[in-house]
Order: sequence, then structure tokens, then C-alpha cells
Amino acid sequence: MDPREYRDARWHSLLRAAAELGVPDDEAPALVDRVLNRQQRRIRRAEDPDPVVRQALADAVLGPPERSSRQRSRGWLVAAGLVAVLGAVGTVVALTRPEPPPADHLRADQMPSLFGYDGDAASALLEKRGLKVQQRPFRSCEVRDRVVASEPAAGAPYDRGDHVVVYTALPADVSCLTDYGERELAWQLLDFANGHGPAPAFAPRVWVYPGDGPAQILTGREAADPASWKASGVLGALRTASRDVSLVQQHPLTYAVPAVRVIAATEGLGRCGVPDPSVAGTADVVAFLVRSADRRGCPLRVEIYRDESRRIDSVVLYRTSS
Repeated sequence: MDPREYRDARWHSLLRAAAELGVPDDEAPALVDRVLNRQQRRIRRAEDPDPVVRQALADAVLGPPERSSRQRSRGWLVAAGLVAVLGAVGTVVALTRPEPPPADHLRADQMPSLFGYDGDAASALLEKRGLKVQQRPFRSCEVRDRVVASEPAAGAPYDRGDHVVVYTALPADVSCLTDYGERELAWQLLDFANGHGPAPAFAPRVWVYPGDGPAQILTGREAADPASWKASGVLGALRTASRDVSLVQQHPLTYAVPAVRVIAATEGLGRCGVPDPSVAGTADVVAFLVRSADRRGCPLRVEIYRDESRRIDSVVLYRTSS
């Protein structure tokens, strides 16, 4: 079967299968895309590729099944026979191990994480590295044009001149848009922190609560300048969280990146360093989490409060804690 035809026909059902295996919605597209690309040869040979692809998807999430004791014994016999042959002919083999991939950062020769980028910003970053980029829309419950996946994925080795596909979000349906405005505001603040976009609309006076120190008060003009936030450390914490990566497995080389989740302002109070009740000042509040790449510990939590004109008048940061 043609891999592209199979992809078009089964994409959404494979996303549902990934969700049933416990993969978060924002990570499923990249995972399914990797599995499909690795299975292209087997898809092309199969009359019905579904069993092959679904097993590969399960293996990617849960790990491949352990071999039986008989298979392991056979493997040991083959290995022992190989050693005997090498010894008989007096051959000396020098085994070299490649340097293990970094677990908590990416080298310059690895595909960068595109978390926090829109399509144009991601293309500019990759083209600067000498890659040839193609953008493709992807139906997703994410803010329009936000990068949701790439092929190769983050962490994959590359050479200058290689081709890269960047998948950008195309909101799927009305059910995806219930928190669209709140998610858009969260990304605006993250883009501002990471230097990917202009400042969001700030009120004439802005209170910045760093979570572990006194509040910083900025004028609207100061708030629009990232340098003015340095004392609070809020934008720096968002930048650090955005750069987070975590090595998931070495074979095949797979990394996880952070994720953004919009939550109700009343969710999680009294946990992870968030007081109960949290800072209050207006009913117009947007709360969101930046979940770490390894999904361990407490996420970075940010609350954005707005005035009657829907301009940001307070930003509260609750730092991660174990």
C-alpha cells in the first residue's frame, strides 16, 4: 500500500490509538509521524498495514516486548559461535562505542526543539542551519500556525542541505476552540519571553510576582521591554522551561519537549507551591502550565490577570518544585 495514502486514510485513527496508549494530545502527532516514517517500507509491502503500524506504535510508547528465553538462548549461542570463530582465525576486532547522546540538551548537529515557535520562526531557525524547510498544515487543537511536530523530530542528527517538514497547527473543529483565547494569551507571553514575538497588551501599571520574592512593579512601557523583567526572573524562568528537552530512548533516538496546558485558575491550589487561595485581584485570569519534558515533578505555573480593558496588570509565577 502506498504510505502516503495509508497516512491520509488512517491518520486520525492512529492519533486516537496513541491517545488510548496514554500519549498526551500535544505529543501524539509527532509520535505517529515518526512511527509512520520508520514503517514506510513495511507499509508499502503490506496489503493491510494496520496491524504492523499499530504494533510499532505500541512498541514506541510501551517499549518492544521482551524476547522469549528460547530466543535469548539462541542469541547467546550465535554470539558464542561468533567469538569462537574470531578467536580461531586470530582476528582482533576493536569495538568503538559512539559517544552517548546528551540527555538534557541538544548538540548543534541535532535537530533543535521547536517548542514555542510558529511556522515562520521555525523555518527561519532551520534555514539558518542550512536545512531545506517545507511547512505543512496539520489539523490540531492548538493555536493556528503554532508548530506541533517536525520530521525529523527534535534530537535527530542532520546534515546541511537535509529536508525538514514542519507541521503547523490548523485548529480542527469548534470543540478545540473552548480555550483558544486563553491559550493564545499564554503563547503571547511565552513568545515575548523567548524573543519570538512582540509584547502583549500591558496595563499602565503591572505587578510581577516571582513566586519566591517581593513583587516588582513596572510601568506599561517598562513591561514591554524584556530587560525590565530581569530582576523578577519571570521571563528567564519561562525561557529556561522552553528550552527543556529530555532523552526518552537512544534506539531510535527520541527526545521529549515541554508542553503548554491551560487550566482553570482554581485548579491545583495548595499544591506545588501554589497558595490557597492564590493571588487575586480580578476575575479575568488565565492560568497555564509549562510541563517539563520528562513530565516529572511540578510544572511551571503562570497566572495572568487582566483589567477591564483586557490588558495584563499582573503576572504571577510559581516555580517548579519536586
